[in-house]
Amino acid sequence: MIARSYDPKKLNRLVNHETIRPFVGGDITQPLDLSAALENPENVFLANEHGGFFFTWTAPDTYEVHTFILPEGRGQHAVDLALEARDWMELHGADHIWTRVPKGRDNVRKLTVAAGFSPCGEQVLDLGGGPEAFDLYQWRL
Repeated sequence: MIARSYDPKKLNRLVNHETIRPFVGGDITQPLDLSAALENPENVFLANEHGGFFFTWTAPDTYEVHTFILPEGRGQHAVDLALEARDWMELHGADHIWTRVPKGRDNVRKLTVAAGFSPCGEQVLDLGGGPEAFDLYQWRL
């Protein structure tokens, strides 16, 4: 079961986990601190013991989702968790959720599609480690 968390230590521990941090972007030799982003009441961190999702507000009723799933939570559990998180966000007012999936990350793409997201474009973005190509996906109410 997923629950909203306001705990920056939990979020930072998750995003900096050795199996997650290399895929988040930026200088992977440096830890990330998402405390300030979590302090923004418009952003939502939903998690359980196997990982979670960080929804950052980008426009009214619109959020970008970032996925942080530990190895023991991957597979069908991650799909179930993603669906639960999407439903939680819908219940709490979201009607548009979008995400970036790096090209070549088929495991993330499969999870995104299984959670009901549809392709909606492409983007090249430099998150601090050089330009990277992404596929864009969205879910709309």
